[in-house]
Amino acid sequence: MNSLRRLFPLCPQQIFLAKRSSSNSRDLSDEENKLLYDKLMRKSYNEKNEEASSFIKWLIPHDKFGPPRIMSYDWSMKSIFNWMKRQNIEYNKYTQRYTVDRVKVLGSDLAAAHFFVYRNAAIRFRGQDNFIKWENKREEYNTDLPSTYEPNFFVEAIDASDVILYYQGLENLKNLYKLKWLRLKNNPVLNNWHLDYIGYAVPHLEYLDISDCPKVTAAGIAGLQKLTQLKELVINSNNIEIQMACFALEDVIPGLFVSIQSEDNLNSCNLVIEGNIDVNKS
Repeated sequence: MNSLRRLFPLCPQQIFLAKRSSSNSRDLSDEENKLLYDKLMRKSYNEKNEEASSFIKWLIPHDKFGPPRIMSYDWSMKSIFNWMKRQNIEYNKYTQRYTVDRVKVLGSDLAAAHFFVYRNAAIRFRGQDNFIKWENKREEYNTDLPSTYEPNFFVEAIDASDVILYYQGLENLKNLYKLKWLRLKNNPVLNNWHLDYIGYAVPHLEYLDISDCPKVTAAGIAGLQKLTQLKELVINSNNIEIQMACFALEDVIPGLFVSIQSEDNLNSCNLVIEGNIDVNKS
């Protein structure tokens, strides 16, 4: 036995495997006892750290056994509604992404025209007087827009009022070299990052309406200095910082006129209009 041990020295990571099951610690040498003790200590430590697989750890949110993770979720109606709302936002962002296949078939201008008109916006081509819009949503999508590439169609104006456009949707503005007029009124998700991208994608813009966009701050207004050809900017805000940023923007861009409308005046005008409608109805 000892001769075999001399021929096969023990590795630091293994225990001598030739001992019988009835053997005890007295049959082992001091070195074998030490290795056995170290292995038992490591085994106990590993069991504590690896008591469950990664899947089990995903199901059980704590060390002690308890209800599955799926049962620990908040299944209230409010939580389900918030989850559906988040999923709807992600879906809209995905559908508004810039699609290369659409541009390959239609070109940049017609692809952008179809994108905005399908989402209840209106566009106008260069040389035309009327805006094109999908009027009847109940009918199948059918407009006067060409369905194949036409080289003489250039988007000159886009009216995207009351349309929720995310950052992914604004990427469809790139390569619109004839775009001069853009209205993004009443967009609750429009923020400073959107304005920064507009300054990058459409530097030749001459008219921009970003009124009723509550997420726009003074930093976003300052980022519009990239629009060196901008002639008119429409915004409504009672924020002093935003108003000062608009005045500074007028100094940076020659010939720019910033139309700052008060939110109180707009609200009062809406109340008057609604009151007149009610009176007429009665």
